[in-house]
Amino acid sequence: METVTATFLIPDWINEGLKTKAYERVGGVIRDFRTKQIVAMLRETVPYLTQVSTILSQFGSAASILNLGVSVIGFVVVIKRLGEIEQRLKIVQEDVNKLNLKFDLSVYANFRAALDLARDAFTMTKPENRVNMANLAINRFLEAQHIYTGYFDIALEEDIQVADEYLSSIFLTYIARVNCYLELNEISTAYLCLQEGTEFLSKCVNKYFDKVFSYLDDEEQEKFYKNYPLLLSASYITVNGVITGICGYLGYSRVSVQGVAGRMHGNLLEEVLLWVTSKKEEETVLYNPLEKLEAIIETNRRFESYQTELQAISQLGISFHDWLKLTPSTEIKPDGAEFMYIIPSKPLELQPSI
Repeated sequence: METVTATFLIPDWINEGLKTKAYERVGGVIRDFRTKQIVAMLRETVPYLTQVSTILSQFGSAASILNLGVSVIGFVVVIKRLGEIEQRLKIVQEDVNKLNLKFDLSVYANFRAALDLARDAFTMTKPENRVNMANLAINRFLEAQHIYTGYFDIALEEDIQVADEYLSSIFLTYIARVNCYLELNEISTAYLCLQEGTEFLSKCVNKYFDKVFSYLDDEEQEKFYKNYPLLLSASYITVNGVITGICGYLGYSRVSVQGVAGRMHGNLLEEVLLWVTSKKEEETVLYNPLEKLEAIIETNRRFESYQTELQAISQLGISFHDWLKLTPSTEIKPDGAEFMYIIPSKPLELQPSI
Protein backbone atom coordinates (compact mmCIF):
# COMPACT_ATOMS: atom_id res chain seq x y z
CA MET A 1 0.00 0.00 0.00
CA GLU A 2 1.19 3.51 -0.82
CA THR A 3 2.25 5.63 2.13
CA VAL A 4 2.86 9.32 2.78
CA THR A 5 5.52 11.32 4.59
CA ALA A 6 4.86 14.63 6.31
CA THR A 7 7.54 17.29 6.73
CA PHE A 8 7.74 20.96 7.68
CA LEU A 9 10.67 21.58 5.32
CA ILE A 10 10.21 21.71 1.59
CA PRO A 11 12.47 19.06 0.02
CA ASP A 12 15.16 20.42 -2.29
CA TRP A 13 13.91 18.32 -5.23
CA ILE A 14 10.44 19.86 -4.98
CA ASN A 15 11.81 23.37 -4.59
CA GLU A 16 14.04 22.88 -7.61
CA GLY A 17 11.24 21.34 -9.64
CA LEU A 18 9.00 24.34 -9.00
CA LYS A 19 11.74 26.76 -9.97
CA THR A 20 12.50 24.95 -13.23
CA LYS A 21 8.76 24.54 -13.99
CA ALA A 22 9.06 20.76 -13.98
CA TYR A 23 6.44 20.92 -11.21
CA GLU A 24 3.48 23.23 -10.87
CA ARG A 25 1.38 24.27 -7.91
CA VAL A 26 -2.39 24.18 -8.44
CA GLY A 27 -4.06 25.29 -5.25
CA GLY A 28 -2.70 23.08 -2.49
CA VAL A 29 -1.37 20.43 -4.87
CA ILE A 30 2.11 20.20 -6.38
CA ARG A 31 2.15 18.04 -9.50
CA ASP A 32 4.36 17.07 -12.39
CA PHE A 33 3.82 19.63 -15.15
CA ARG A 34 3.90 17.02 -17.90
CA THR A 35 2.22 13.92 -16.42
CA LYS A 36 -0.01 15.76 -13.89
CA GLN A 37 0.91 13.15 -11.28
CA ILE A 38 0.72 14.42 -7.68
CA VAL A 39 4.12 14.70 -5.98
CA ALA A 40 3.09 16.61 -2.83
CA MET A 41 0.24 18.39 -1.09
CA LEU A 42 0.48 21.55 0.99
CA ARG A 43 -1.24 22.19 4.29
CA GLU A 44 -1.03 25.41 6.29
CA THR A 45 0.15 25.09 9.87
CA VAL A 46 -1.29 28.57 10.53
CA PRO A 47 -5.03 28.21 9.81
CA TYR A 48 -5.73 31.97 9.64
CA LEU A 49 -2.87 32.75 7.29
CA THR A 50 -4.12 35.50 4.95
CA GLN A 51 -0.95 37.06 3.58
CA VAL A 52 0.84 35.45 0.66
CA SER A 53 3.89 33.63 2.02
CA THR A 54 7.37 33.88 0.55
CA ILE A 55 7.18 30.31 -0.75
CA LEU A 56 3.80 30.76 -2.43
CA SER A 57 4.48 34.21 -3.84
CA GLN A 58 7.64 32.82 -5.41
CA PHE A 59 5.43 30.60 -7.55
CA GLY A 60 2.72 33.02 -8.56
CA SER A 61 0.25 32.85 -5.70
CA ALA A 62 -2.26 35.45 -4.63
CA ALA A 63 -4.31 36.11 -1.53
CA SER A 64 -7.30 33.77 -1.16
CA ILE A 65 -10.26 33.35 1.15
CA LEU A 66 -9.68 29.57 1.11
CA ASN A 67 -6.90 27.58 2.75
CA LEU A 68 -4.54 25.17 1.01
CA GLY A 69 -6.42 21.96 1.68
CA VAL A 70 -9.97 21.16 2.67
CA SER A 71 -8.55 19.50 5.80
CA VAL A 72 -7.57 22.89 7.31
CA ILE A 73 -10.65 24.98 6.55
CA GLY A 74 -13.05 23.78 9.20
CA PHE A 75 -16.10 25.52 10.64
CA VAL A 76 -14.10 27.85 12.88
CA VAL A 77 -12.05 29.11 9.91
CA VAL A 78 -15.18 29.57 7.78
CA ILE A 79 -16.82 31.56 10.60
CA LYS A 80 -13.76 33.82 10.75
CA ARG A 81 -13.66 34.32 6.97
CA LEU A 82 -17.38 35.06 6.93
CA GLY A 83 -16.95 37.67 9.64
CA GLU A 84 -14.24 39.38 7.60
CA ILE A 85 -16.55 39.57 4.56
CA GLU A 86 -19.39 40.91 6.69
CA GLN A 87 -17.22 43.66 8.14
CA ARG A 88 -16.07 44.74 4.68
CA LEU A 89 -19.66 44.82 3.44
CA LYS A 90 -20.78 46.93 6.40
CA ILE A 91 -18.28 49.59 5.32
CA VAL A 92 -19.87 49.82 1.87
CA GLN A 93 -23.45 49.07 2.98
CA GLU A 94 -24.76 52.44 1.79
CA ASP A 95 -23.62 51.70 -1.75
CA VAL A 96 -24.76 48.09 -1.53
CA ASN A 97 -28.29 49.13 -0.57
CA LYS A 98 -28.61 50.99 -3.86
CA LEU A 99 -28.94 47.64 -5.63
CA ASN A 100 -32.37 46.65 -6.95
CA LEU A 101 -32.36 43.82 -4.43
CA LYS A 102 -31.56 45.47 -1.11
CA PHE A 103 -28.75 43.69 0.66
CA ASP A 104 -29.72 42.28 4.04
CA LEU A 105 -26.93 41.59 6.53
CA SER A 106 -29.26 39.19 8.36
CA VAL A 107 -28.44 36.65 5.64
CA TYR A 108 -24.92 36.57 7.03
CA ALA A 109 -26.30 36.21 10.54
CA ASN A 110 -28.31 33.17 9.41
CA PHE A 111 -25.27 31.66 7.71
CA ARG A 112 -23.22 32.23 10.86
CA ALA A 113 -25.96 30.58 12.95
CA ALA A 114 -25.90 27.57 10.62
CA LEU A 115 -22.12 27.30 11.04
CA ASP A 116 -22.53 27.37 14.82
CA LEU A 117 -25.20 24.67 14.49
CA ALA A 118 -22.89 22.48 12.39
CA ARG A 119 -19.96 22.99 14.75
CA ASP A 120 -22.08 22.05 17.76
CA ALA A 121 -23.56 19.04 15.95
CA PHE A 122 -20.21 17.30 15.82
CA THR A 123 -19.60 17.65 19.53
CA MET A 124 -22.62 15.45 20.23
CA THR A 125 -22.20 11.81 21.21
CA LYS A 126 -25.47 10.39 19.87
CA PRO A 127 -25.15 9.65 16.13
CA GLU A 128 -28.79 10.50 15.39
CA ASN A 129 -28.40 13.94 16.95
CA ARG A 130 -25.25 14.60 14.95
CA VAL A 131 -26.95 13.64 11.68
CA ASN A 132 -30.14 15.61 12.37
CA MET A 133 -28.35 18.82 13.32
CA ALA A 134 -25.90 18.48 10.43
CA ASN A 135 -28.78 18.12 7.97
CA LEU A 136 -30.43 21.26 9.38
CA ALA A 137 -27.17 23.13 8.89
CA ILE A 138 -26.76 21.81 5.33
CA ASN A 139 -30.24 23.06 4.40
CA ARG A 140 -29.35 26.53 5.68
CA PHE A 141 -26.07 26.48 3.75
CA LEU A 142 -28.00 25.71 0.56
CA GLU A 143 -30.39 28.58 1.26
CA ALA A 144 -27.47 30.98 1.81
CA GLN A 145 -25.83 29.77 -1.41
CA HIS A 146 -28.91 30.68 -3.47
CA ILE A 147 -29.24 34.10 -1.84
CA TYR A 148 -25.57 34.97 -2.36
CA THR A 149 -25.80 33.85 -5.98
CA GLY A 150 -28.65 36.30 -6.52
CA TYR A 151 -26.66 39.11 -4.91
CA PHE A 152 -23.61 38.22 -7.00
CA ASP A 153 -25.52 38.39 -10.29
CA ILE A 154 -27.04 41.75 -9.42
CA ALA A 155 -23.72 43.15 -8.22
CA LEU A 156 -22.11 42.25 -11.53
CA GLU A 157 -24.66 44.44 -13.27
CA GLU A 158 -25.01 47.30 -10.79
CA ASP A 159 -22.11 47.46 -8.30
CA ILE A 160 -19.05 45.50 -9.36
CA GLN A 161 -17.17 46.74 -6.26
CA VAL A 162 -18.81 44.14 -4.01
CA ALA A 163 -19.35 41.27 -6.44
CA ASP A 164 -16.17 39.54 -5.27
CA GLU A 165 -17.43 39.52 -1.67
CA TYR A 166 -20.61 37.71 -2.71
CA LEU A 167 -18.62 35.30 -4.85
CA SER A 168 -16.35 34.54 -1.90
CA SER A 169 -19.45 33.92 0.21
CA ILE A 170 -20.70 31.34 -2.29
CA PHE A 171 -17.36 29.52 -2.02
CA LEU A 172 -17.80 29.40 1.76
CA THR A 173 -21.32 27.90 1.53
CA TYR A 174 -19.91 25.00 -0.47
CA ILE A 175 -17.02 24.53 1.94
CA ALA A 176 -19.43 24.46 4.88
CA ARG A 177 -21.50 21.72 3.21
CA VAL A 178 -18.39 19.71 2.36
CA ASN A 179 -17.22 19.94 5.97
CA CYS A 180 -20.52 18.51 7.18
CA TYR A 181 -20.25 15.55 4.81
CA LEU A 182 -16.65 14.92 5.81
CA GLU A 183 -17.48 15.02 9.51
CA LEU A 184 -20.22 12.47 8.81
CA ASN A 185 -17.59 10.38 6.98
CA GLU A 186 -19.57 10.70 3.74
CA ILE A 187 -16.48 11.13 1.57
CA SER A 188 -18.23 10.31 -1.71
CA THR A 189 -20.96 12.86 -1.02
CA ALA A 190 -18.35 15.47 -0.13
CA TYR A 191 -16.57 14.74 -3.41
CA LEU A 192 -19.82 15.09 -5.40
CA CYS A 193 -20.48 18.41 -3.66
CA LEU A 194 -17.04 19.62 -4.72
CA GLN A 195 -17.70 18.47 -8.28
CA GLU A 196 -20.99 20.35 -8.35
CA GLY A 197 -19.35 23.41 -6.81
CA THR A 198 -16.44 23.37 -9.27
CA GLU A 199 -18.80 23.42 -12.24
CA PHE A 200 -21.06 26.12 -10.82
CA LEU A 201 -18.33 28.35 -9.39
CA SER A 202 -16.27 28.16 -12.57
CA LYS A 203 -19.19 29.74 -14.42
CA CYS A 204 -19.45 32.45 -11.75
CA VAL A 205 -15.71 33.12 -11.89
CA ASN A 206 -15.85 33.33 -15.68
CA LYS A 207 -18.62 35.96 -15.49
CA TYR A 208 -16.71 37.90 -12.85
CA PHE A 209 -13.51 37.68 -14.86
CA ASP A 210 -15.10 39.04 -18.03
CA LYS A 211 -16.73 41.93 -16.15
CA VAL A 212 -13.67 43.02 -14.18
CA PHE A 213 -11.45 42.79 -17.25
CA SER A 214 -13.45 45.61 -18.83
CA TYR A 215 -12.37 47.94 -16.02
CA LEU A 216 -8.60 47.60 -16.49
CA ASP A 217 -6.74 50.81 -17.31
CA ASP A 218 -3.89 51.01 -19.84
CA GLU A 219 -1.16 50.04 -17.38
CA GLU A 220 -3.19 47.17 -15.94
CA GLN A 221 -4.09 45.93 -19.40
CA GLU A 222 -0.43 45.88 -20.35
CA LYS A 223 0.43 43.96 -17.17
CA PHE A 224 -2.45 41.57 -17.78
CA TYR A 225 -1.45 41.03 -21.39
CA LYS A 226 2.10 40.15 -20.37
CA ASN A 227 0.90 37.75 -17.69
CA TYR A 228 -2.34 36.41 -19.09
CA PRO A 229 -0.91 32.95 -19.87
CA LEU A 230 -0.48 32.57 -16.08
CA LEU A 231 -3.89 34.01 -15.27
CA LEU A 232 -5.60 32.05 -18.02
CA SER A 233 -3.92 28.74 -17.20
CA ALA A 234 -6.97 27.52 -15.26
CA SER A 235 -9.15 25.30 -17.45
CA TYR A 236 -12.29 27.42 -17.08
CA ILE A 237 -10.76 30.51 -18.69
CA THR A 238 -9.83 30.60 -22.35
CA VAL A 239 -8.77 33.35 -24.69
CA ASN A 240 -11.98 32.80 -26.66
CA GLY A 241 -13.94 33.22 -23.45
CA VAL A 242 -12.20 36.51 -22.72
CA ILE A 243 -12.79 37.79 -26.24
CA THR A 244 -16.43 36.71 -26.18
CA GLY A 245 -16.98 38.44 -22.85
CA ILE A 246 -15.34 41.65 -23.98
CA CYS A 247 -17.20 41.68 -27.29
CA GLY A 248 -20.40 41.29 -25.28
CA TYR A 249 -19.36 44.26 -23.16
CA LEU A 250 -18.81 46.26 -26.35
CA GLY A 251 -22.26 45.38 -27.64
CA TYR A 252 -21.51 42.45 -29.95
CA SER A 253 -23.48 39.25 -29.77
CA ARG A 254 -21.78 35.91 -29.18
CA VAL A 255 -22.36 34.81 -32.78
CA SER A 256 -20.72 37.93 -34.17
CA VAL A 257 -17.36 37.34 -32.45
CA GLN A 258 -15.91 35.70 -35.54
CA GLY A 259 -17.03 38.66 -37.63
CA VAL A 260 -15.36 41.05 -35.21
CA ALA A 261 -12.17 39.00 -35.40
CA GLY A 262 -12.27 39.03 -39.17
CA ARG A 263 -12.29 42.82 -39.27
CA MET A 264 -9.35 43.22 -36.91
CA HIS A 265 -5.71 43.32 -37.85
CA GLY A 266 -2.79 41.96 -35.83
CA ASN A 267 -3.23 40.25 -32.50
CA LEU A 268 -6.94 40.01 -31.67
CA LEU A 269 -6.55 40.25 -27.90
CA GLU A 270 -4.33 43.31 -28.21
CA GLU A 271 -6.88 44.97 -30.49
CA VAL A 272 -9.69 44.18 -28.07
CA LEU A 273 -7.67 45.72 -25.22
CA LEU A 274 -7.39 48.93 -27.24
CA TRP A 275 -11.12 48.91 -27.90
CA VAL A 276 -11.86 48.50 -24.21
CA THR A 277 -9.59 51.48 -23.45
CA SER A 278 -11.47 53.70 -25.87
CA LYS A 279 -14.94 52.58 -24.71
CA LYS A 280 -14.59 52.62 -20.91
CA GLU A 281 -14.04 56.30 -20.17
CA GLU A 282 -17.43 56.69 -18.48
CA GLU A 283 -17.19 53.49 -16.44
CA THR A 284 -16.69 53.35 -12.68
CA VAL A 285 -13.06 52.85 -11.64
CA LEU A 286 -12.56 49.47 -9.95
CA TYR A 287 -10.10 49.37 -7.05
CA ASN A 288 -7.16 47.00 -7.62
CA PRO A 289 -8.90 44.94 -10.36
CA LEU A 290 -5.83 42.81 -11.11
CA GLU A 291 -5.49 41.87 -7.46
CA LYS A 292 -9.16 40.93 -7.39
CA LEU A 293 -8.80 38.79 -10.50
CA GLU A 294 -5.72 36.99 -9.20
CA ALA A 295 -7.29 36.40 -5.76
CA ILE A 296 -10.47 34.91 -7.24
CA ILE A 297 -8.51 32.72 -9.65
CA GLU A 298 -6.32 31.47 -6.78
CA THR A 299 -9.43 30.79 -4.68
CA ASN A 300 -11.01 28.78 -7.48
CA ARG A 301 -7.83 26.76 -8.00
CA ARG A 302 -7.70 25.93 -4.30
CA PHE A 303 -11.34 24.87 -4.37
CA GLU A 304 -10.72 22.62 -7.38
CA SER A 305 -7.67 21.08 -5.68
CA TYR A 306 -9.87 19.93 -2.78
CA GLN A 307 -11.24 17.24 -5.11
CA THR A 308 -7.67 16.07 -5.69
CA GLU A 309 -7.10 15.93 -1.94
CA LEU A 310 -10.15 13.72 -1.39
CA GLN A 311 -9.11 11.49 -4.29
CA ALA A 312 -5.67 11.12 -2.74
CA ILE A 313 -7.14 10.23 0.67
CA SER A 314 -9.29 7.55 -0.95
CA GLN A 315 -6.47 6.14 -3.08
CA LEU A 316 -4.08 6.06 -0.12
CA GLY A 317 -6.66 4.21 1.97
CA ILE A 318 -6.54 6.77 4.81
CA SER A 319 -9.64 7.85 6.72
CA PHE A 320 -10.36 11.56 6.74
CA HIS A 321 -9.87 11.82 10.49
CA ASP A 322 -6.50 10.06 10.26
CA TRP A 323 -5.60 12.42 7.42
CA LEU A 324 -6.32 15.35 9.74
CA LYS A 325 -3.89 13.91 12.30
CA LEU A 326 -0.97 13.63 9.87
CA THR A 327 2.14 15.31 11.24
CA PRO A 328 5.91 14.80 10.93
CA SER A 329 6.85 11.93 13.24
CA THR A 330 10.39 13.03 14.11
CA GLU A 331 10.58 16.73 13.23
CA ILE A 332 10.09 19.63 15.60
CA LYS A 333 8.20 22.42 13.91
CA PRO A 334 10.69 25.22 13.07
CA ASP A 335 9.85 28.77 14.09
CA GLY A 336 8.01 30.52 11.30
CA ALA A 337 7.10 27.33 9.44
CA GLU A 338 3.82 28.08 7.65
CA PHE A 339 3.32 24.81 5.81
CA MET A 340 3.48 21.07 6.09
CA TYR A 341 4.31 19.06 2.96
CA ILE A 342 2.56 15.71 2.53
CA ILE A 343 4.56 13.57 0.10
CA PRO A 344 3.36 10.20 -1.22
CA SER A 345 5.91 7.38 -1.46
CA LYS A 346 5.50 7.57 -5.23
CA PRO A 347 3.70 10.10 -7.47
CA LEU A 348 -0.05 9.61 -7.46
CA GLU A 349 -1.92 9.16 -10.72
CA LEU A 350 -5.43 9.79 -9.49
CA GLN A 351 -8.56 8.15 -10.78
CA PRO A 352 -11.31 10.47 -12.07
CA SER A 353 -13.70 9.68 -9.21
CA ILE A 354 -13.92 8.06 -5.78
